[in-house]
Amino acid sequence: MTTLNQTKRQGFFLVLGIFLLGACMRSPFTSLPSVVNEIANSFHIPVTELGILTTIPLICFGLLSSLVPGLSQRFGNEITIAFALAILILGSILRIFSLSALMIGTVLIGIATTFINVLLPAIITEKMPDRIGPMTSLYNVSLTMFSALGAYLITPITHATSWQFGIIILTLLVTITLILWFPTAKKSQPVSQTMALEKGHNMYTNLRAWYLLLYFGLSSFVFYTTVAWLPSIAMDHGLSSNSASLVAGLFQLFSMPTAFIVPMLATKVKKRGKIVFVAGLLTIFGYLGLLLPTSSLSYYVLIALLLGLGTASTFGLIMTLFGLKTNNPADTRSLSGMVQSLGYLLAAIGPWLTGNLKATAGNWQVAIIVTILISIIFTVFGLFSEQHDQIIEK
Repeated sequence: MTTLNQTKRQGFFLVLGIFLLGACMRSPFTSLPSVVNEIANSFHIPVTELGILTTIPLICFGLLSSLVPGLSQRFGNEITIAFALAILILGSILRIFSLSALMIGTVLIGIATTFINVLLPAIITEKMPDRIGPMTSLYNVSLTMFSALGAYLITPITHATSWQFGIIILTLLVTITLILWFPTAKKSQPVSQTMALEKGHNMYTNLRAWYLLLYFGLSSFVFYTTVAWLPSIAMDHGLSSNSASLVAGLFQLFSMPTAFIVPMLATKVKKRGKIVFVAGLLTIFGYLGLLLPTSSLSYYVLIALLLGLGTASTFGLIMTLFGLKTNNPADTRSLSGMVQSLGYLLAAIGPWLTGNLKATAGNWQVAIIVTILISIIFTVFGLFSEQHDQIIEK
């Protein structure tokens, strides 16, 4: 009976930990675009220089994702994530002190979230192979819900106090997550010698893995472009900063239904091409809507709905596919590391490129058209990736 109770307790803390890790994955850096004007004013720099705050974590994802599996094999997945959370706390709190500390802290946040990003699908596949869909749904719902709360609440908090105090609250969330992750981390074991030898297939030589990489990378290009610039686009079209912050929060909030449903739906159907197509179409229609300059808040609520549903469907599907398209945790880690490594380097181009296109053209029209083209291309690669059930055939 004692052993059964311990097992249930460990399972409870693992599920709670997965939920809280989702809360910490994006909110520390996706909340800042809503108050980017206030941050820029406090440091007396142009707001366009702070587009890099969204780009830095993506570059870290791209450069470091392929290194994560090797380190996690030495220490164990759970204890590696505990170290990552400690780095995330340090990086988050550093940002309040100066412009240079803001940049260094953002780099540390990028390093920490890289580890969580890569290892969580492998933990779910290893610990709960029969619950990949529900656990991925839980993670995605938490990720989108806390991103929405962060993107919306940081503006009134900043207006009432300061943007630095908003970051302190975000740091407190990560600290609570680390404390509640300790029971899971205590049970972490380094990968056994037998499992360490099982390094997974080389995904870089697999064309099917490249389809998934391009699907992920280009769709992330669109998502992080949206996170970085949707509030700015709305304000340039006449919305107030509070209304633009509300739109940013709704974009994340509207992601929740598909973030929850799509991973579970993906585990129940063999042909997922329709999910790919509908998700791509929603994203394309959302960006087509942004071509119309209007100051109507209700119109931007509709745009946020389309983009939220579309981008969350794509992300939720891809995170589930890491486990569904592989036959063992080693291949899951290998595929996740490869796809996220180069994929996030593609994603990092998004905010930088679209921001520069706006600066050059003087308006957002060219940047929006480029994003629509990228949305069409990633949808095509998503359909290519669904031509085969497995990356490596049994």
